[in-house]
Formats: sequence, C-alpha cells, structure tokens
Amino acid sequence: MTLALSIPKDNWRFTNNFSYNPCREIFFGGYDKVYTEDTLIEVVEPAGLFIGLMLSGSPTSIQMDGVGEIEIPVGRPVVLAFSEETLCTNKYNSGDFCAGVGLHIKFCSHPETRGRSFGKAISYLEKRFGGQADLEILPRSSELLKLAEQAFRIPNTAGFYELEIEAVLLSFLAVLCQIAEESHQYKGLNSLTLRERKRVKSVIEFLRENLEHTPSLNDLAQLTGVNPGTLADNFKTAYGKTIFAYYRDLRLQTAQSILRSERTSVTEAGMRVGYSSSAAFSTAYRKQFGRAPSQEIQEKM
Repeated sequence: MTLALSIPKDNWRFTNNFSYNPCREIFFGGYDKVYTEDTLIEVVEPAGLFIGLMLSGSPTSIQMDGVGEIEIPVGRPVVLAFSEETLCTNKYNSGDFCAGVGLHIKFCSHPETRGRSFGKAISYLEKRFGGQADLEILPRSSELLKLAEQAFRIPNTAGFYELEIEAVLLSFLAVLCQIAEESHQYKGLNSLTLRERKRVKSVIEFLRENLEHTPSLNDLAQLTGVNPGTLADNFKTAYGKTIFAYYRDLRLQTAQSILRSERTSVTEAGMRVGYSSSAAFSTAYRKQFGRAPSQEIQEKM
C-alpha cells in the first residue's frame, strides 16, 4: 500500500497498539480503535509537550481546561504545549474509528534522558515550543507518516523489538525537529496576499470581540471561509505565533489594562477575559508579566 497523507479507514491494515518508554521524559505510542460505545476520555497532561499525528479516521477535537476546544486534523502533526498540569477531555461516538501516534515529552527538573540523541531532541523541542504556544499545527510530512506506519508494523514479540522501535522513534524525532525548525521562520503580514491579510485581520477582530468565550480553530476557519490548516499557517506567517498563543496574550494584556484602570477584583478581571478559575488566571498572569494580578490592584491604592 502506498502511504497517502492520511489513510482511509477501509485501507487501514493494522489492528495493534504499540508503546515505548525509553526514559521518564519520553513516551511514544500508537493505537487504532473502533469505539463500540460513546466514550469520554479524560487525561491530566503534565507540564511538557504532546505531539500527535492522526493517520486515519475523522478529525477530532480536544477540550483543554483553561484554553477551550482544540481541533485536531488528520495527516498533520500537532504540538500541544502545557506549562502546568492540564485536564484534557476527548469524546468519541459509538462507531468512530481513529488511528494515530502520540509522543509525550515531560519537562523534568532532574532529567534522566537516555542517551545524547534523546537529550538533544528534548532540549530543542522544549526550547522551540515550551511555554510559547497552546497549539501549533506543523506542515504535512510524508516521511513522518511513513515512520508512524513503520512503528505499527513492528511486532511486539520481535526479539529485538526495543532496538527496532527505538530506531523508529529517533528517526521520528529527527524529522519532527527538522519540520519544526523549517516552520520556525516567518516573513510577516506583508508576505501574505491581500485575501490572506484580510483573513487573519478578521480573526484578530473576532478574537478582540470575544475574549470571554474561546472559539475553536474550526469556528475561526468557518468564519474566514478557509480550512483550519491554511488559516493556522497564514496566521503564524503573519504574526510569528499561533492563533491560540496570540489569543492568550491578548486576553492577558486586556486583563492588565482592566486591573490598572478600573476598580475590580482579580476574579472579575479574569472572568471578563475568559478565565473561569481565578487560580488559573493568576498563574497565567504571573507567567506573562512576572507579577501577580493582585499587585496591580495594590499599587492603585
């Protein structure tokens, strides 16, 4: 079978799962599954990165606590960055089919990374994505998809299973780092066409008017009349950050202005920019500005 950018369900030929955990910072795994009943999955992600690549099935979404709904496309690697433990939920309906691979990278204060290559990859990915974006959709890569398919091919009963799966994982990391590096540079708003500039500016306007309710990438794509991947690429090219990283910064900057200019509480300021938890708002605010939101109120007194 020739590997396409995503594999239709009827052409998917694997029925096994795999997992590999070479050190406490890295977990690499894959699964394919037909859900026989409606299923709600709840996972608390630690501080670090989740890199996912859906190979087959329908696009899905993840609900991230404090961020909102994140659309996950098929055939493109996505990077979710977590600055702290975050509850993520995902719902599947009975009959849904999904196949994909996931790479979890924890940020540890006392790393126990196995080998120089793993350490180098983790350091690069932490520097590239850690604390910079809630979501980044990377360009399609047939090479990455082939490696993911190769991981499914290795029988877990093979005599040298760990060597084979580690070789795939190292290649997966190398390609992933290369893709991330190539997508890192951006040329700014002026490099876009007039239609593309209007598209991203309409997103900015929508975000400014809807700080209390986080839209999904799919909502914004429907608003601008373009597919989610194209919109994400245009926005990143224009502003050098993802839509959700921009939105987070906008919410916090607005909250800072509210705290400095109005008589309000920390909780109310957070709620006005979409934070239902004052603790989550205070944590995000301190990380953004290096001070607690309560200090803004105290300095006005």
